[in-house]
Amino acid sequence: MNKISTYSNTLFNIVEKNDLLSNTIEQLNQIKYLYKTEPNFRLLCESKRINQTVKKDILNNVFETFEPIIREFIYILINHKCSKHIIQIIDKFQKLVDRKKGIDKIEIITAKQLDDNIVQELSQKLNCKLKITIDEAIIGGIKLRKGNKIFDNSIALQINNLKKTLYNV
Repeated sequence: MNKISTYSNTLFNIVEKNDLLSNTIEQLNQIKYLYKTEPNFRLLCESKRINQTVKKDILNNVFETFEPIIREFIYILINHKCSKHIIQIIDKFQKLVDRKKGIDKIEIITAKQLDDNIVQELSQKLNCKLKITIDEAIIGGIKLRKGNKIFDNSIALQINNLKKTLYNV
């Protein structure tokens, strides 16, 4: 885990110093998407059979519109055989960017899917990133989680509280 922090912190410091945060995170998310969805890209990054120079040429062609810092960063990860940690490094980098911008992350747990318009409006009004989780076990209502704090207004909790009250009577 130390490598992940080191790489993400180093990239963050360089990008912040060069005022490229917003552009960089967008490009890193594209790389993360490719890594998750394209087995050939993953194979290119992790293969020991492909020459480093060939890898660099291929990546240069694929990411020619990306910031030079991002391209160089990917080369470094591949050269140091850390490409298998790309997703974790990008996620850690995203957390650093969010902290810098003052963006909080709130998880909303509901029994049914929320309308996308409502989620987007909430995200804008609260100036945070929302993670929506569906959990039918809460029956109805809502649970909110921010960090270690949980606000639970679910029907399941209310039923459990009612049970406890009835048992104590």
